[in-house]
Amino acid sequence: MDIGETARQWYEENEPPGALSAALLRCFLHGAIIKKHDFLLMGEPVRVEGQTLLFEGEANAWWVHFWGAEKDRYSCYDVAAAAPYYLPFIVFKRRGRIKVRRWEAFLREPNARRMYA
Repeated sequence: MDIGETARQWYEENEPPGALSAALLRCFLHGAIIKKHDFLLMGEPVRVEGQTLLFEGEANAWWVHFWGAEKDRYSCYDVAAAAPYYLPFIVFKRRGRIKVRRWEAFLREPNARRMYA
C-alpha cells in the first residue's frame, strides 16, 4: 500500500466524510503538500493562540493536517525539515486533542523519533 492509500484509509477511519478532500484543498490553495516516494506531509500556515487555531491573520504555526511515512523511516525532524519555511510552532491533532509544539522541539534529534513526544 502506498502512502496516498494510507492517508485515504486513515481519513476514512478517523475523520468525518469529506475531510480528506477538504484538507487536500486547503493545503493546495493555502499551504503545502510535500510528497516523496514513502513520505507525505499536508500542512497549512495558521495563527495559534493557546490551543485555538485561527485561519486568518498573520501565521505563527504550521497546522499539520496529515503526515505519514514508512514505519521507523522518518521522524519529527523530517516533518520540520520538510516545511517550506520556518514558523515558531507546529500544531497537530493526536488522539482527538490539539498539540502545540515549538519548532525547535522537532529539531532535537533525541526527541525527534516520535511526533507526540
